[in-house]
Amino acid sequence: MRPDNIHDALRHMQVLTLSIARDIEAFLEDPCDPVVDFEDVKAAALDAHLLVTWVRDNLKDLHQ
Repeated sequence: MRPDNIHDALRHMQVLTLSIARDIEAFLEDPCDPVVDFEDVKAAALDAHLLVTWVRDNLKDLHQ
């Protein structure tokens, strides 16, 4: 999903990174608990990476 603007992208990155942190915290508390799906963690990290790239490119365009 393409963000509407930089603030929207940053908000979405905040949600994704908090979700990643919570999943890792749950895993560290109980590594045998099947609640954490590391495919979801990986997907969230990759989505956050794409959003960072999108923000960087948009900021670069603003300064040219």
